[in-house]
Amino acid sequence: MQIQFIFHSSYLVEFSRFYLLFDYYQGELPELDPNKELYIFASHVHYDHFSPVVFQLIRKYPNMKFILSDDISEETCREALEELGHEEQAIYWIRPGIEYDFPDLRVHALPSTDQGVSYLVRAEDSMIFHAGDLNDWCWPNVPLSRNQQMRQDYLEALEELKGEMQEMGKKLTGGAVLDAAFLPMDPVLGDGQFRGPLDFLERIDVRYVFPMHMWERYSIGQQFLEQHPEYRKTFRPIRGAGQRFSLDKDRLTEL
Repeated sequence: MQIQFIFHSSYLVEFSRFYLLFDYYQGELPELDPNKELYIFASHVHYDHFSPVVFQLIRKYPNMKFILSDDISEETCREALEELGHEEQAIYWIRPGIEYDFPDLRVHALPSTDQGVSYLVRAEDSMIFHAGDLNDWCWPNVPLSRNQQMRQDYLEALEELKGEMQEMGKKLTGGAVLDAAFLPMDPVLGDGQFRGPLDFLERIDVRYVFPMHMWERYSIGQQFLEQHPEYRKTFRPIRGAGQRFSLDKDRLTEL
């Protein structure tokens, strides 16, 4: 498995037979093998997670499938595809609890604490998780009761994730362990910027965690490790767009 950070919350994950591209709306993509299938995921409608520009990739990579949260406008998507002459292109609409099976790929949608979905994916013999906007959004200057409810919702979502991991992991060599997880780490949250990732790391079996939703303030990853050095083996800070990794089960190498 190869992993590349594209921009903001967008990651490209390459397997032997296909690519997975999450929450792409801008950023430079590498050259892809046109013989491999390209699966496009969008977790929700927010502009920093989805843009119709993603459909333009079909000009270069026609072997594509779109898996989109059902809060995204179907009319907008159909208009974009019609302009490209691909009005018959299938779109797999998804919401929490929906699951799709493709060759060597299973996609299960889980809740978000903001909008849309998060994605648990079994790909070949690996399991990965893209959180979308699932996070403990404990905003400053909002009522305490609101942040308490947010935390409760987030912890409940993590419990649901654990249950789905147990089920999905039955068919994996490594069992119910995430090989990679992509999580929001938003500096706008101030003192609460690390709460969501910490809860995740404490509760979820995961080999490697990669941050996203950093608004290009990439120093946040190193700050996290300075405050929580116990996660140095698991957490991988991002220095900037285009950073690439190769993951072979328990061995992660930066390329």
